Amino acid sequence: MIDILKKISSDFFNKQGYPSKKLENWKFTSSKNLIKFDKQDSPDIVSRKIETDESTLLFINGKLCLDTLENFKFKDNLEIQDLVNINDENVFAFSNTFSNDSMFNLGMSDFESGHYIKFKKNTTLENPIKIINFFENNSSDCRITSFNIFHFEDGSQVSIIEKDINEGTPSFNLKLNKFICDDASNLKFGKYIEEKSDCHLLSYSYYEVGKDVCLNIDSMNKNSIFSKEFIEIDLNNTGSDAKINILNLVKNEQHLDNNILINHNAEHCTSFQHVRNILDNKSTAVFNGKVIVAEGAQHTDSNQSNKNLLLSLDSTAFSNPQLEIYADDVSCGHGSTTGALDENSIFYLRARGIDQSSAQKMLIKAFAKEVIDEFSLSSVQDISEIALDSWING
Repeated sequence: MIDILKKISSDFFNKQGYPSKKLENWKFTSSKNLIKFDKQDSPDIVSRKIETDESTLLFINGKLCLDTLENFKFKDNLEIQDLVNINDENVFAFSNTFSNDSMFNLGMSDFESGHYIKFKKNTTLENPIKIINFFENNSSDCRITSFNIFHFEDGSQVSIIEKDINEGTPSFNLKLNKFICDDASNLKFGKYIEEKSDCHLLSYSYYEVGKDVCLNIDSMNKNSIFSKEFIEIDLNNTGSDAKINILNLVKNEQHLDNNILINHNAEHCTSFQHVRNILDNKSTAVFNGKVIVAEGAQHTDSNQSNKNLLLSLDSTAFSNPQLEIYADDVSCGHGSTTGALDENSIFYLRARGIDQSSAQKMLIKAFAKEVIDEFSLSSVQDISEIALDSWING
């Protein structure tokens, strides 16, 4: 089945090509910077020696390193298969939004191998699983593609913290992930990205959510030269709750783009998007947030909030929160603000003996803390606060 899907995706991309700014989801982000990158064959993962602990799953250039499973303390709670052995078309089903995106199809046609990782029914893990994505290439302008599917069966209670590590020359990392959250599952997914190289990141994450599911997505992104992330959530049954909290720190000429779509396809579901961007120098940030409430999805409760703090006159933020509502008994709202540090607040702090620089740093930290405090995982909160201090003082 996977070969058929790869062929369909290859034909789609060859016909459509790289996306233009005429497309709504690419209006403020140019794909021209990605054209120079060519597909690279991944190196042999068996020979790689990367230190991990008993709670870590290691992916090297998108491929699960099976050697790390030997000491993985939760391995009895998992069932793992290579995607080539999966013949259930429902497992590979994605939204029309993704299926009609040319870069998503490039990723589907590109990836060499991936895994289907299933957490067994009623699995309860007290401590978070750590996922390390290790990307390495030895030649310039390489594209590294990954595709993996995570399935959380009924009643699973799982927390995951994901971190990317890039070594070698700068690459273009194209990541495709699907998360299947069955009834009464609870997933806390935290992601921390701190770029120390000039890698480009484009990711597609699709969440298929059942009944009475609790989904939390926390993300901290610091210093990515180019990062564009698509998140789509389908709330397909009653009583589910999805929360997304994101903090982005960008400076110099870095560009960061969050595209979030939440589909309320069933009644009595709630969703919340909270994205904050802090921009300095000539950096840019984009927020495209959308909620669609389907006909019959009564008693939906949804809110979007995007706030942008500009530390430079040369930085730019684009904000586009959207609502499409086809039901009449709902509570939905959205808001967006963009501005500089409040001069009155700075004056207030300076009047109390605090110098200009310290006052500005205090206000920046207070702005960021409002979203960090909403993170569902305390370890991601701690990591983010340390990263924030480093970014402010850097």
